[in-house]
Amino acid sequence: MTKAINEYSLTDLMNRIEEIFNENPGPIQGFESIVQYDIHGDAEGIYQHFFHDGKLTIKEGVEATPVVTMQMSYDNFKKSLLGKLNGSVALLTGKVKVKGDISTGFKIESIVKKYKIKEQL
Repeated sequence: MTKAINEYSLTDLMNRIEEIFNENPGPIQGFESIVQYDIHGDAEGIYQHFFHDGKLTIKEGVEATPVVTMQMSYDNFKKSLLGKLNGSVALLTGKVKVKGDISTGFKIESIVKKYKIKEQL
C-alpha cells in the first residue's frame, strides 16, 4: 500500500526521493550538480542533493557549496514534487526563493516531472 505524501516526515520523504531517482537513473544521467533545499514551516531542515554519475545522494545539512539553493515551505516542497507548483510562478510569487544558478533550479523541476513522484509514493 502506498502512502500519501502527507504521511511522510521530511526525512522519510527525502529518503524516498533518493530511492525513486536511483531506481530509474535515466532522467539524471549526465546531470552533475549540488542542489540545496532549505525547508521551513511544518517540517524544517537543510538537505543537499548530490547528482553525480547518474546517481542521487541526499544528505542532511551542508557538506558542500551548492550550485543552487532553494528556500521554500515544506508544503510548497511537497506541491513541487507532485507537479502542483510551477517553478516560475512560485519564484515570481515568493513561494520559492532561489540563490545561485536559477537554470539548475528549473532543470530540477523538469527532472522531477519525469519521475511522476505522486505515482511512486
